[in-house]
Amino acid sequence: MKILGLALLLTIALSQSRLSVDVYTESLCPDCMEFLLNSLTEAVDTPDIDQMVNIRVIPYGNVKRVFNKTTGKWQFTCQHGSVECYGNYVQLCGQSLLASKYPTDNEILQVQWAICIDRRIFKPYTNTRFDEAANLCAADFGISGSAVKECANGDQGYKLHLAAAEETDALSPAHQYVPWITTNKKHSVTDENLILEDLVQWACDNYKGQKIDACSTRSE
Repeated sequence: MKILGLALLLTIALSQSRLSVDVYTESLCPDCMEFLLNSLTEAVDTPDIDQMVNIRVIPYGNVKRVFNKTTGKWQFTCQHGSVECYGNYVQLCGQSLLASKYPTDNEILQVQWAICIDRRIFKPYTNTRFDEAANLCAADFGISGSAVKECANGDQGYKLHLAAAEETDALSPAHQYVPWITTNKKHSVTDENLILEDLVQWACDNYKGQKIDACSTRSE
């Protein structure tokens, strides 16, 4: 009986495990921006969404990298040019600083940071524009814009981008476009399309534990 009881508790715990949604992006990808500023914004603005799903944004995308033996570092060539690489650094550095400032409950903040940068960046896209976005967003999030820029222009930004590169390049199957979305560490075109359209509804439909209020109120 004890064994059956433990098995039942384990089954209940597993059934209520949070979903995960990992979004692989790049800072100047038009389709990525559209998703971040629509379906993803609605999701992170939904109260208690993090009780059902852990959402992450990983800025790297369709970057090509070559190891430079002279410098001992990787050289990154971003799809939309060097400005996009810098934008990736700004997004990653802001996420890192938020994780340090708020050791717990920072998941949604990190996603909101990426959204904020996208919302604040305007054409023509330049490093200066990303710096301006970093300053404005940093003021909203209670971190230092100068620290974000120092990170983005320094070795820490490079290290964060390399970590994003290694995670993105390790995807199986390999990503073919961006945004590339995995759910519970697996890629499904069906789930990806549903999430692109309405992440909250996807979470409500797939979470096996107690649903948040929005799952019932949003359809009324």
